[in-house]
Amino acid sequence: MHRSSRYEIGPVERYALDVVNGKVPAGELVRLACERHLSDLETGQDRGLVWRPELADYAIRFFSFLRHSKGEWAGQPFELEPWQQFNVGSLWGWTLEDGRRRFRIGYDEVPRKNGKSTYAAGVGLLLFVGDGEPGAEIYTAATKRDQARITHSEATRMVKASPALKKRVKVYKDNLSIEGTASKFECR
Repeated sequence: MHRSSRYEIGPVERYALDVVNGKVPAGELVRLACERHLSDLETGQDRGLVWRPELADYAIRFFSFLRHSKGEWAGQPFELEPWQQFNVGSLWGWTLEDGRRRFRIGYDEVPRKNGKSTYAAGVGLLLFVGDGEPGAEIYTAATKRDQARITHSEATRMVKASPALKKRVKVYKDNLSIEGTASKFECR
């Protein structure tokens, strides 16, 4: 059993422990990612890796400011599932010693009808407004533009449903923008 002795057990560590201990069924690649996370908590600092749980928690909490826009959950806050918390928390929580993100690319493979577009829209909005990066450029893309519009339209509806985001983000067709930071979120 892996233990995270130097760190408080947050949602990212909880999920990793549950997968590694067999409480949550997962495929081999997910199990390996969870094992790596737990191992890196113990030894990553020796390799210049820094676990910043406050950044992971910030990214996870960001989703609670978003609202579902369709179906049975319309109007309800977006609450990430444990596997989503692990993915988002890992991407935002791990940094290098100089503060840059450890991971620049994330990969999720999710079956049909599991909220991929809503999840992707939330991740895009986190990158767009939650990072505070001047000149952020976020793009939704797919093999067909209509497919890309599904995620972008969801992000647009999330912006319109959030008083805080509505104040900051201008909505245009296939484009969200923040003039103050010269940031854009476009559908390609």
